[in-house]
Amino acid sequence: MDIFNQIKVDPHLDATLASQLKEQLTWLIVNGKLRAGDQLPAAHTMADRLGINLHTVRSAYLKMETEGLVEIGRGRGTHVLPFDLSNLSQTAGKLPSNMVGVIVPSWSNPFYHTFLQGVEEIAEGDQTLLIVCNTHDDPVAARRDFARLAAKGTDGILVASHDIHEVFQSEVPLDEQMERLPFVTVDWPNLQGYSVRIDLESAGYQATRHLLEHSHRRIGLITFAEEAANVQEINKGYQRALEEQGLRLDPSYIIGVAGFGMDSGSEDAKRLLEMKDPPTAIFTIADMLALGAMKTIKKAGLKIPDDIALASFNNIPAAELVDPQLTTVAAPTIQMGREAMKMLQILIEGKTPARREIILPTTLVVRESCGCH
Repeated sequence: MDIFNQIKVDPHLDATLASQLKEQLTWLIVNGKLRAGDQLPAAHTMADRLGINLHTVRSAYLKMETEGLVEIGRGRGTHVLPFDLSNLSQTAGKLPSNMVGVIVPSWSNPFYHTFLQGVEEIAEGDQTLLIVCNTHDDPVAARRDFARLAAKGTDGILVASHDIHEVFQSEVPLDEQMERLPFVTVDWPNLQGYSVRIDLESAGYQATRHLLEHSHRRIGLITFAEEAANVQEINKGYQRALEEQGLRLDPSYIIGVAGFGMDSGSEDAKRLLEMKDPPTAIFTIADMLALGAMKTIKKAGLKIPDDIALASFNNIPAAELVDPQLTTVAAPTIQMGREAMKMLQILIEGKTPARREIILPTTLVVRESCGCH
C-alpha cells in the first residue's frame, strides 16, 4: 500500500495539520491497512511528500505514541503497535459529538428495523445523530465497526447481537473503559457491562410448549448454525419444554441455517420433511425462517396446520398477512431500542443507570398456523 495515496492534509481546514495527519493514520490502523510491526515513513519523508513542516509530522507521531498506537525508536523508526481500543478510547468523546453509533447484524432483518425505530425515537429527543453499521452477521466486522466508531469520536455505541468485548485488550477494568467510551450491548446474554435484552429462553419455551399442548411429540427446530449466545438461549427454551414432557432431545430434528432469510427457512424445512419420520410440527427461531418453511410445506402438498403445525419467534408484520396466519412469540424490539438508548444516554452523561441489565418479557401470539382457530 502506498500510504501517501491514502493521506491528504489541507492547511485551510480548522483542524491543525498535525491533527489531520494523526487522525488519518489512526484511521488506517483501525481499519487494518496499517498493521502491527509496519513502519511509518520517516518524518522527513512524510513531510516532503505532503509538503508540510517536519515538526508537524513529528508532533503527529508523538501524539500517536502517547496514545499507544505507535512506538518511536531512535535509529529504528516509527512502528505500528498491536491495536488496543483501550488506548484509542482514552481520547474518544472528549468533546460531545452528538453522534451515537449503532451496530446491527443486518439491515434486511425486520427484527432490527423495529429495534432501530425504538432507538431513533429516543435519539430524536435530544437531536442525536445515529450512525448505523451493518456487520452482515460477521463478528469480526462488528469489532472493526466498533473501533471505527470510537476513532470517529462518537459519544457512545449500541451493539446489537454481537459481543465486542474482545476489542479491549487492556487490563484496565471495564467500568473504567466505559467512562471513556460508553456502550450498551443489546440482545446478547451473560455479558459484563450494561445491556438490554429479551427473555429469549422464555420465547423458545413458550412456542415449543404450545406445540406440545397440541399433542405434537416430534417437533423440529430450525435455528442458527453458529452457536451464538442469543440463539443458544432460544434453543434452551425449546429443550426445556421437551424435557418437561419427558421427551428426549433428538438432534436429528434440529437443523442449523446459515442465515435468517426465507431461503434458509425453505431449504431447511425441506430437510426436515425428507426425514424418515418427519416432524409433525416445526418451531423456527425467526419469522422470516418460518415464512420460508411455509413455502416449502405448501409446495410439498401439505397443509398447515392439518399436516404440520408451525410456530416462530419475532412477530413481524408479515406474520399476520400470510395464510394461515403465523403463531409466534412477540419480541418487544421497539421497547428494547428505547431502553438501550435511554441507558446509553445516562452513561454518556456520566451517570450510573439504575440497572446494569434490563430483560424484557415476551408474549405468545396465538394464530392459525399452530392449529388454533
